[in-house]
Amino acid sequence: MKKLLSAALLLLAAACSQREKLPQEKGLLQLSLSPDVEVTPAVKSQAGAPDPCFRVEVIPKAGGDKIEISDYRQLEAEPLTLNAAYYTLRAFSGPAEPNAWNKASYEGSVEFLVRPGILNRATVPVSLSATMITAQFDDKTLEAFPEISLKVKGDEGDALQFSRQNLSDTAYFRTSSLEWELELRNKNGQSYKLGPKVISPVRPREHYRLSFSLDDYKENPGGAIVRIRVDDSMVEKAYLLCLDFGEGQLSLSASFEMKDIIAVPKGSSEPYTVYAHAEYGIKNLVISHNSDALAQAGLKRLTELVGAKDLSELNACGVAASAVSFGQQDASIDFSALLGRLNLDLYPITVTVVDSKDHFSQFVFRFNVTSSVEAEAQSADPWACFAILRGRWFTGERPQGLKLQYRMAGSSEWTDYTGNLTAEGNEGFFSCEVYGLEASSDYQFRVITDKDTDTRILDFKTAAAQSIPNLSFDDWYQSGSAWYPGKNSSSRIWDTANGGTASYGCVPTTPESSDVVSGKAARLESTTVTVAVITKFAAGNIYVGDFVKVSGVGAELDWGTPYSARPVALHGYYKYLPKSIDYAESPYTDKKGQTDHCSIKMYLLDWSGKFRINTSKKIFLSDDDPSIIAMCDFTSNEKCTSYKEFTFPLHYRDKRTPRYVVVVGAASRLGDYFTGGKGSTLLLDEFSFIFDAGALSEAQRTEVGYRNLK
Repeated sequence: MKKLLSAALLLLAAACSQREKLPQEKGLLQLSLSPDVEVTPAVKSQAGAPDPCFRVEVIPKAGGDKIEISDYRQLEAEPLTLNAAYYTLRAFSGPAEPNAWNKASYEGSVEFLVRPGILNRATVPVSLSATMITAQFDDKTLEAFPEISLKVKGDEGDALQFSRQNLSDTAYFRTSSLEWELELRNKNGQSYKLGPKVISPVRPREHYRLSFSLDDYKENPGGAIVRIRVDDSMVEKAYLLCLDFGEGQLSLSASFEMKDIIAVPKGSSEPYTVYAHAEYGIKNLVISHNSDALAQAGLKRLTELVGAKDLSELNACGVAASAVSFGQQDASIDFSALLGRLNLDLYPITVTVVDSKDHFSQFVFRFNVTSSVEAEAQSADPWACFAILRGRWFTGERPQGLKLQYRMAGSSEWTDYTGNLTAEGNEGFFSCEVYGLEASSDYQFRVITDKDTDTRILDFKTAAAQSIPNLSFDDWYQSGSAWYPGKNSSSRIWDTANGGTASYGCVPTTPESSDVVSGKAARLESTTVTVAVITKFAAGNIYVGDFVKVSGVGAELDWGTPYSARPVALHGYYKYLPKSIDYAESPYTDKKGQTDHCSIKMYLLDWSGKFRINTSKKIFLSDDDPSIIAMCDFTSNEKCTSYKEFTFPLHYRDKRTPRYVVVVGAASRLGDYFTGGKGSTLLLDEFSFIFDAGALSEAQRTEVGYRNLK
């Protein structure tokens, strides 16, 4: 068993002998190291105690120059003078290189407050900052193989190699992954290798014991089969080294339960009193916080009660406390009046007590000022035809008669939400989704209970439900031999490749009048175009955008039209009659003879202008492009002899507002690469955008992902 030194780094803001010499706003910093924890390694190793030479950084939280100390022991003779303020103290020891033998690296940090005129102590928990590796080989392996080489390497630095000469050593790596490789050589000089193998991820304070054992090995000059059993099980080691100040002589208690979050009803008149008791007498009793809201309420960021001459400012802000005499055993601080004045929010207040023997006790009271009613509306996340509404109850258990109600602004009648209210966490927050709302409309909602039927009302406005022209594909016009989707050239937003192929006697996309769902449909039929002696495949297609020009053996297209709404799905009908792929170009020559696939896509994007596609130069919109806010992508090679209705959810990536929309249909999904089946035909009809998540299944709503967007 090895005894390790705990890195208990003590902050002494004012040494007794020097306190009188300091300016009022100054303090002293002094660090020390003391033994505290014993650690038994899981395997035998040569690892020693942490390097006693801890490097220290003192960083002002409010900004300013960082102070670096190469050896904390310098401060034992000369304490560091600091302004009274908040600081971060970081401590390091061990080698600077990322990989090392038998030299563990330790580090830790703590945030603390230098208070003038008192003795302050801050414990820095210092832990192992590297991953520990040890190697073990059973006796059969050691007997059979005179030469053993186990190489281990991390993300950076040189590999470390275990051999028969250093199997008892320990390797330390500061890395996120490990790779090991084993080579064994038997008495006949025959070599066997295992690996490389990767362990990922690995973390600091993890101990990986690479254990190897030999299974059924027989020496044979003509050959052998060696099976190595590998045990790379992990044992976690946490070297948290800290100082224990208390022995029970010092305590903080309260008139309420001291738990992580203390609920305080808004306007409460209940007592919220904190009691300090020190058997050896109180030396310091401090109220502190780092809350702008509390500062605006009049509570100073730091107040020392011991020896205080004037507490009128503290009392005026609603904290009832008296000056404490040095050596006094008991004191109390009543926050009731202050808490009764605060708005709904979370308010952390720290109370620190130090006794005459420098024992230290501290508690952060996180007062959560909540509504005076049992439950209340909190927030709304409106879309076009639905909204996510959130509320909260403030009682320990769900209150009786909890109900969420909503109405259109101006209406006198409330509508009860009848679905399930979904709990969010364990602090009373809940949410629901209200479907069937009208777009671009003002609404209100509230939360009531059997006890509270008149609670605050929150307003919200639903978003617009914007469509685009000719989603039904009913409008077509002809220019020369080419058909175009739209009423005329000045108003259309859809286009096809017809503008480039019509002059060569080819019109892949045409209106369909007989085989339709309603009105007219778009008929996309893949074919070929012969220019001079070159024959190229031309997929039947339709897209939101503009045909620009023929470019080389392909074309340039401008995709997109301005658009700012957020639909949740694309709905419509399609019919597909695929052919075998008989035209194929690189990189899809292997597709020849396979059944063709159709494609239907929709994108919502944050472009500042239309996107230029160039099929000749293979410039396309990639599905992982960061400009994409939401998209759906459907492809199929299934033959459909009648129309199939579809609803394709749009998968959202974030909450950005769209600026452009693109909808694309193709009879051959690889048509951009001049690959597909001549004669493959896709019919499209009656497209529409869905804005109400209530029209989707739960699986489709999950696919849209609107509940967790940022």
